[in-house]
Amino acid sequence: MNDSIEKRLLVYILAITTIFLLGISVVNYSWARYQVENLSKDKATAIADSATARIESYLLQRGQNAWTLAQNEQIHAFAQKVKSQPVDLEHDRDYKEMMTSFQRIVSLNQDIGFVYVAAAKTDRLFGNMEFTYPKNYDATNRPWYRAAAREGTLVYTAPYVCPLTAKYVVTASAPFYDQQGNLLGVAAVDIPVERMQKAIEEIHIGSTGYAFMLDENGEPIANPKSPYYQKYIRSLKENKSVMDEIKSKMMTGEKGIAEISMQQVNNYLLYSPVSEVGWSVGVIVPVDEIRRDANRLGQFSLVTVIIGMIVISLLITGLTSRITKPIMEFASIMRRVEKGDFTVRATVDGQDEIGMLGNSLNHMLRQQENLIRQVISMANKMGMTGHELAITMSESRTTLPVVTSELSMLIGRSYVQGADNRDSLENPPNIQLFMEKMIAWNHLCRSVFSQIEALRETMPKLEDAAPALPEDSLMSCDIKSLAQKTKELCKSSESLLIDYIDIYNYVNGVGRNLDDYQNTLQIVNQQINSIANIQLDATHRATETAGELVKYSRTLFELASSFHIQKDEDESV
Repeated sequence: MNDSIEKRLLVYILAITTIFLLGISVVNYSWARYQVENLSKDKATAIADSATARIESYLLQRGQNAWTLAQNEQIHAFAQKVKSQPVDLEHDRDYKEMMTSFQRIVSLNQDIGFVYVAAAKTDRLFGNMEFTYPKNYDATNRPWYRAAAREGTLVYTAPYVCPLTAKYVVTASAPFYDQQGNLLGVAAVDIPVERMQKAIEEIHIGSTGYAFMLDENGEPIANPKSPYYQKYIRSLKENKSVMDEIKSKMMTGEKGIAEISMQQVNNYLLYSPVSEVGWSVGVIVPVDEIRRDANRLGQFSLVTVIIGMIVISLLITGLTSRITKPIMEFASIMRRVEKGDFTVRATVDGQDEIGMLGNSLNHMLRQQENLIRQVISMANKMGMTGHELAITMSESRTTLPVVTSELSMLIGRSYVQGADNRDSLENPPNIQLFMEKMIAWNHLCRSVFSQIEALRETMPKLEDAAPALPEDSLMSCDIKSLAQKTKELCKSSESLLIDYIDIYNYVNGVGRNLDDYQNTLQIVNQQINSIANIQLDATHRATETAGELVKYSRTLFELASSFHIQKDEDESV
């Protein structure tokens, strides 16, 4: 199992799937983090813009009251009176109308407590309430008066502590003029900073994010005695070096986002201008809180990837086992075949590539089984042929010495019984035909000898080539041919013996003292002895070859019998 295809396939697929899932998760996490950060930034910016719009709308609504007072004709008439002469306030109609306008504004705007008008060339105010003026108090020298007179339109002051009410306020003031364009005075309303501070305090992004507002001079708009100022605004002043560059952009009315480090914490600073008054609202949000949702998304993605990997691992394990199970079965079959069992067959359940492999394996096993069956059959036939050849050679070894011995005895005699047979003299035998038979017999002996030599050289190769030999091999045919030629040789020897006796009788009948015939017969005798020796040697070698053939056939049969194959019906019968 340590090097199984199932394990390797499982490892490869899981590795590719893991890398793919991790890659997709990293890409998705990066993209989601980028999107979440952008959405969080957009949300924070939208909140800051919304707060800026609310504050701007609040200031415009409250400042519009000062502008409305600056357009009031009774106020114009009253300012012209007090500018040129003393006025009895208790009985002056214009003064009463002005007071009525003041009360109307206060009743409609509950957060406005002080509404007043300062007439040119006077040092006092005319408001909805009376105050004890500080020493050397001159209304025309106040910042709100001078700013309105200088700008000639509705203006807002920086937050300050009113010397009359001792409240932290912002004054909205608007100038008004006579028909010749001469300044008659300035109408103003005091807007409490606490109301705007509360709107700023309500801006929360995340758990620790907070907002602040700066005036046109870069000073925070917040009551120094409030907890809000103590908690947040003081931290801005403690990081003055970091905030200076951002303050310069905020005071110029820019809008944007920056990343700053305050007290070793990275924060995003979003700022947006309050264009009508030249102020700017800033929102500070820790980077970790912006990225918290992205981190949660990353954790969720990681858990999803782990769960997906577990599910995919289970699915892949099941699928790979279905794929590799037939392969493991094929491996088990091949191990049994390796041990010589050719009766096994693979189970084929489909027509896919594995099914085709199973069919090919079964076909190969059938082919090998048929080949082994042919080898066994050929071994049996070779054994039978070897036995037959050995018997034939044994008979030849018994017959040929007797024939040659008789021929030698006939040649060695001086006379043959029944000398002078007149019938034989009248019918002389054909010596030339006898000599031709002798030559043919000699040629046949040499052919048998050479064939025996060739068979002897072929025998050692039978064991190696036995599985590939066909059923009707050439070796079997050669052995049969050799046996047939040996039988023909025996018959030719007997025929030559008969012819020789006829010739011998004829020669003895012609004359025993004829030296030429005797010499001829001696030569024939020598040839017969030589042929007999060749015949005996060939017969001996053929017998040895037949023994080796039997031995090789037995070895081949034992080798083929070591394989397990199914028996045919013919063999079982």
